[in-house]
Amino acid sequence: MADLFTHQNYRTYLKEFYNENKAKLKNFSYKSFSQKAGIAAPSFLFYVIEGKRNLTKATILKISQAIGHTQEEAAYFENLVFFNQASSITEKTVYYTRLLEIRRPIDIAVVDKDRYEFYSAWYHSVIREVVTIFDFQDDFEKLAAFLIPPIRGAEARKSIALLERLGFIEKDEQGLYHQTQSLLRVRVSGIDSFVIEKFQMEMLTVAMKAYDTVPVADRMSKSATFSISEETFELFKMRVRELYSQLLEIARIDDKPSQVYQVTMNLFPISKKAKPRDDN
Repeated sequence: MADLFTHQNYRTYLKEFYNENKAKLKNFSYKSFSQKAGIAAPSFLFYVIEGKRNLTKATILKISQAIGHTQEEAAYFENLVFFNQASSITEKTVYYTRLLEIRRPIDIAVVDKDRYEFYSAWYHSVIREVVTIFDFQDDFEKLAAFLIPPIRGAEARKSIALLERLGFIEKDEQGLYHQTQSLLRVRVSGIDSFVIEKFQMEMLTVAMKAYDTVPVADRMSKSATFSISEETFELFKMRVRELYSQLLEIARIDDKPSQVYQVTMNLFPISKKAKPRDDN
């Protein structure tokens, strides 16, 4: 059945829902669906899917009930409709925030303040991933050389000890290391944010070195410059957060990892603020 939570447009979701049911149920039609939803116009759903009609609060509820949405799905569907039909960035921002709050969360462990030492060097997070794909057999020089750029053997040894002490990895009876949590996230505020910002700056330095050490075919760089409002800026941030969550989920279900990658995104002002220009 069409998965509502994977859709960014309610019309494409309804079209997928209709096509699936049309293929499975001999008597399913726009008319029968309208009747089930208690909507008088037999072709109402068709016009909605084609973008010729919008949904109201009342018709949203009727369609949700006809489809058989759970409470969570009904809330997501309603906010998705209002997000798609919103005419201003401010409205879209409000409904998009609600969509992010409702969407099914993936299992991500939060790194608490007492484990912030994990972010004291860029390579701790890399080694945490490397040990799941590379059996270095306690040869720390070998482990250190496996990283790009390479680090010292002593640094690799200390990193493994740190990751074990903080509970990020553990060693099994066969001598293989495993992560104790699949995905991590950190939430910081105030003075503690400096720890994470320093880590991110280190990762940016590593990213810059990649331009000289990694072949073009093995890396990807994109940049774009926009002139936008503050409302759109907030929407940009939300979309970036959503992309980040989607990438985490894709990584989580990958059962054949072979290499460690780093994604670093930056969104920042490169001009001062100006009042909107009146071209009229």
